[in-house]
Amino acid sequence: MPRKNRLFIEGIPHLVQLCGHNDETIFKGEDDYQHFYQCIDKALGIYAINLHAYSLSSRRVFLFLSAPDKECLGRFMQFIAKGYTHYFNHCHQRHGTLWDSRYNCCPVEPNAYFLLTKKYVECHCVDETSHHSFAASPEARITPHEEYLRLGENAGQRSSVYQRFCLGMIVPAVITRIESSLVQNCLLATIHYSQTLEEKYQRNLRPRKSGRPRKHYQNPTADWEWLEKKAEYLLHQYCYKEIRMPLLERLEENATKSFCGGSHELMLNHQALFRGDGTMGCLRLLSQHQNLQTGTRLWYLGAMFRRQNQQNISQFHQLGVEAFGYPDIGIEIELISLQYEFFKSLQLLPFVELKINTLGSSDEFMQFRRHLKQYYQPMASLLNGRQLACLEHYPERLLTDNDNLMLRLAEKAPQLKTCISSKSHQRFTQLCNSLTTLNIPFTHDKNLFPVNDYNDQVFEWYADPLHHNKLLCRGGRYDNSASRLVGHPVSACGFAFMLEPIMQLLTSTRKSTDHGKHIDIVIIPSQERARDEAVLLGRRLRRSFPHLSILNDCSTLRLTTRQKNAQRQGARFILLMDSSDNDVTFCDEENHCWVQVPLHEVTAHLSLALMM
Repeated sequence: MPRKNRLFIEGIPHLVQLCGHNDETIFKGEDDYQHFYQCIDKALGIYAINLHAYSLSSRRVFLFLSAPDKECLGRFMQFIAKGYTHYFNHCHQRHGTLWDSRYNCCPVEPNAYFLLTKKYVECHCVDETSHHSFAASPEARITPHEEYLRLGENAGQRSSVYQRFCLGMIVPAVITRIESSLVQNCLLATIHYSQTLEEKYQRNLRPRKSGRPRKHYQNPTADWEWLEKKAEYLLHQYCYKEIRMPLLERLEENATKSFCGGSHELMLNHQALFRGDGTMGCLRLLSQHQNLQTGTRLWYLGAMFRRQNQQNISQFHQLGVEAFGYPDIGIEIELISLQYEFFKSLQLLPFVELKINTLGSSDEFMQFRRHLKQYYQPMASLLNGRQLACLEHYPERLLTDNDNLMLRLAEKAPQLKTCISSKSHQRFTQLCNSLTTLNIPFTHDKNLFPVNDYNDQVFEWYADPLHHNKLLCRGGRYDNSASRLVGHPVSACGFAFMLEPIMQLLTSTRKSTDHGKHIDIVIIPSQERARDEAVLLGRRLRRSFPHLSILNDCSTLRLTTRQKNAQRQGARFILLMDSSDNDVTFCDEENHCWVQVPLHEVTAHLSLALMM
């Protein structure tokens, strides 16, 4: 089979990786590093390559560079690889290849991923030798890219901004994205940028899951039950109490604006409407019970309804968490920590990304909106109907519009940070410092604006672009909205998990569905005459071991088939009963042990097996 043609996209930087053959050491001393530097410097002068970052470790080399064309990049890498291999073999009395196959390479979108990739090379891929670049040094070897030059007006300012940028942790999803793109020689870019280039080159440029697609038979009921139990157990640990809310909510004549904007509410008749979000239900409950307005932690689970257009109604499921009466930043830190623990329990941390932003107080954010309206109003004649509606109610959404005109206007639009007070900025800094201390990776997205009626901090979790970049969780503080409905000042903070996207992400990232196998013991009567004894045994075991799930097999299949079905269900213990004697065949599937146990000793033997 011919090998895959290397992907090269002209005009954008490329990340290159060289690895030692069979993971062998490629630098054994300081002289080796210095000779490799000489090879790089000579090649840079010959082939007109701009080097933006590099990192040399004992077993691999990373180069982040820009090349005029594909041929120059290939000859540049060939010059370095051959020149250093000849020196290394001669110096260390060895022969043969030094490098592991071809070098890995991936094109990088400058706008979204240049600084992240530079940070990955200079901070994540370094070892104790400290042979790597940083910012624009060493000046003789590093050529600053346009994206780096935009960080400041002079070299000192750019270095200071980049140094602060490197203090935070790299999100695991970003690391996974970079490494998968590098290994598969695919484009490292956002979805919109990738689609544009895919239309141009008429080929798929994004990385895909490795390996042959395998068939997995999903059990949606077991999967949903497993997911809900995970959330319920975690929320119980954090002392949150579950509440149940009605599917239909009463429509008040003087109802205040909905928490989610009021544009998606579904009228059933003039007296009731479908539940659109759980937050409004919690706020209505809060207004009726004054004792819940201080120090209350609640959570809910259920179906919500939204109107997509005049004809279609969509149903989705949310798991929401709300906390009332906590004005300090501590509750926001706790909620984000809870979200992190939830995704960790689902083994999804490598595939999710946390984005946070500060809006300031309600007055500060409203001032920002007024500045945006004043800025965009002279260009109102150039906007379409959708953009005019955004300008009237949510002008901040114009900053993230992908229209070419909007992108140009956004470059000189008013910035939110100019409207935020020092108190709000200090509060957000405290949140960032706490997340760093807790080792919770995050990205400060300055264009993250609220869809709901939030103030101060907002936070959202997204699946990485390899898994469709879907919103998984959204939350923030909404003191202003809660106080307006209750009638007096009250502190409120909460979030909601979007269960359908989370379940889709679980399905696409997990290779098996072992989480649906939760049966501990299966009792199988070998003959119909032993059925009654099997039921009595199951009753005794349930009383003695209430924490175990025990299943009585009532099928009429062959005995061997029933044993295989018990194994497929994930049962740890299988008890085979025969009416001819009082013995039970006790099968410990985890330790692959089969023993004959008297019927009256099954409970004691099971206790001993559980302790081992």
